[in-house]
Amino acid sequence: MQRFSKLTFACAALLALAACSTYDVVKIATSGNPSSTATSIARYKAASYQQNPVRLVQDLQQAQRNYQKLVDILSGKAGAQWGKKEAVTPSNKRYVKYTQNYMSRAIVQFDRGLVTVETLDPARPEQSLKNAIVTTLLTPDDPRAVDLYSDKSIALSGRPYLHGLVVDQRGRAIDTPALAEGYAAHLLQTARQTRMVDTEQGSRQVHYVQITMVSDYENKQAQRYAASVEKHAKQYGVSKSLIYAVMKTESGFNPFAVSSAPAYGLMQLVPETGGRDAYQMVKGYAHTPSKEYLFDADNNIELGSAYLNIIEQRYLGRIEHPLTREYCTIAAYNGGAGNVLNMFSKDRARAPEVINSLPPAEVYRRLRDEHPRDETRRYLVKVLEARREFVNI
Repeated sequence: MQRFSKLTFACAALLALAACSTYDVVKIATSGNPSSTATSIARYKAASYQQNPVRLVQDLQQAQRNYQKLVDILSGKAGAQWGKKEAVTPSNKRYVKYTQNYMSRAIVQFDRGLVTVETLDPARPEQSLKNAIVTTLLTPDDPRAVDLYSDKSIALSGRPYLHGLVVDQRGRAIDTPALAEGYAAHLLQTARQTRMVDTEQGSRQVHYVQITMVSDYENKQAQRYAASVEKHAKQYGVSKSLIYAVMKTESGFNPFAVSSAPAYGLMQLVPETGGRDAYQMVKGYAHTPSKEYLFDADNNIELGSAYLNIIEQRYLGRIEHPLTREYCTIAAYNGGAGNVLNMFSKDRARAPEVINSLPPAEVYRRLRDEHPRDETRRYLVKVLEARREFVNI
């Protein structure tokens, strides 16, 4: 408790700093230093917890437990089977699900449109690989039904999340056990490969297949969420193309997106920070949304849209030119509104005046070239590039 008391005082000293973005928290959370993680999360949560230090300590403890859970997977059960270098875990743009006592797994790289299914089973590799392929093809489009942090089996019911993103050898969408088993058999005959991995028990042979998604998989993913984007863009005064661009940049449209912050879902919201602020705006009362709530696509898009509105209208509302304000909003979604304002004046109250004195192109140039965080500079460019893809959707 003494450790957390010290941390609480450290957090209090940081209350004047700008809120961190999801990326800030994720980057430090994966640094291997939980104390540093907690301190950084405290910066991000300062405004919400200024009046409630007990809540701050509780949430910091929970954030550390979540982080440790991810570390345990990296170095524990999955690593024991695959070796530490091969212990792949879920991320914002990568779905990973282990089954069969961690001997089989599926890896879906949403940013590359690539599905890899593989097994280490030395006794029945063909049957284990077939089972893993069928499970992957029929995994439901409901992240709440899938435990990413165990080898627990998946109840295969409802519409598969890969429906339409992967088609069989005849070009058919796969949504029944018969179609999944037929395509799995085809893959075993035509696409099965092997490789070796080094584990603590020595070298082990991996049997695997790789499946490429359809060429327009990103558009198909975006279209799945069209109704939600349309509704919430109008509701919160946010551009539809911006919402799509943020989803693509944050998660690659991965409905299972998770990070060690922890952040969840399509727009990568941290429950205790951006998620809580947006929930209060949407519902009218303070509440921290659960990960199950954020894994629901419509909920996530609604809160993500509301959070963009909060940044644009509350934090950056004094910026007059709409294009300039949008550039700043995008940078703030990643790097915090405080960092954006600090670039133009150390007196944040005066920063909007400085920004308003500059043409949009100059504000963009400064954010792209001079923002203190490399990641935010890249993020701004990525979101704007992605937005062009969705202007006409």
